[in-house]
Amino acid sequence: MLPLSEIQGLRFTVSDDWRSVVADVVAARWELAAGAARYWRSSASHVFVVPDGGTGGRACYLRFAPAHLPAGDRLVAGAGTHARLRDAGARVADPVRSPTGGVVETVRTVVGHVVAHAVRQAPGIERDVDDLDDDAASAWGAALGELHRRGGKVEPAKRTTSPFPRLAEAGDVELAAAARALGRAFDVRTAREPLVVGHGDFELDNLRWAGERVTCFDLDESGPMPAAADVASAVRDLVGSDPGDPAHPHLLAAFLRGYESASGTCVAADALVVHGAALAAQQLLEASVVLDVADGPAWLTDLRAHLDEHYARQRAIVLATARVVAP
Repeated sequence: MLPLSEIQGLRFTVSDDWRSVVADVVAARWELAAGAARYWRSSASHVFVVPDGGTGGRACYLRFAPAHLPAGDRLVAGAGTHARLRDAGARVADPVRSPTGGVVETVRTVVGHVVAHAVRQAPGIERDVDDLDDDAASAWGAALGELHRRGGKVEPAKRTTSPFPRLAEAGDVELAAAARALGRAFDVRTAREPLVVGHGDFELDNLRWAGERVTCFDLDESGPMPAAADVASAVRDLVGSDPGDPAHPHLLAAFLRGYESASGTCVAADALVVHGAALAAQQLLEASVVLDVADGPAWLTDLRAHLDEHYARQRAIVLATARVVAP
């Protein structure tokens, strides 16, 4: 998530009809006309939509982030992974190369240098958990398994770092105790897990469905990771806030069956538990950077309140997981 100050700064440039001089400069790198791109949202990056793709065809999305922030680094790495997976035949949204042939452009704007890339709108519709049955959940799992298969092998030296030691230094005594317990469990349970090129956020809002054919986008969190970590990030809504009592156990079981059928790797439900807590812990570590503005216009106040609730849920997940892993 971008810092609120960064989102507020960009929003100052957005007009009442959702145009922005910043987006115009970025869009020009793809030879799109001024005013073609309209503001869509800001989260991990700023996103503008070009409704007709600039050519009267499918819409495209321009995504950009400040070059000096970690969000910019993630966008660049994710765009590279996106392009490699597309070349390997994975079902990812079509990247739109700039006239120079690049999938990423660095652009000087009135708010500083940004890194940007563009993708075509993925075919199909969005689904949420209430739209799923066991067959759809299995297709979702199979889509992630296929993505992992297309990504190829990853060297063990690329293993990711546990977030729990840093969280154990938190001033929140209860949270710190949970982090210490989870850190020990994380080290034991992840030592020999197979690594994949993971999406990092294969949740339903980053997918589009054409029948049972699933296409993904937004790979900013992608990279080498344990297969179980990527599965855990995908199924957060199926697990819910208490891994000891999953919110949608039948859909979760169907997802895991589909994943195994496509990837050839069995990921057990209990292998997800510590990874789900690690995702929550990482978000808690980033909270102070994100929540750097307290007051502002109504939209900012609402966003701040939403994020406060979100981080409270992440804290609850860490505490609940510690009770499951180390009762």
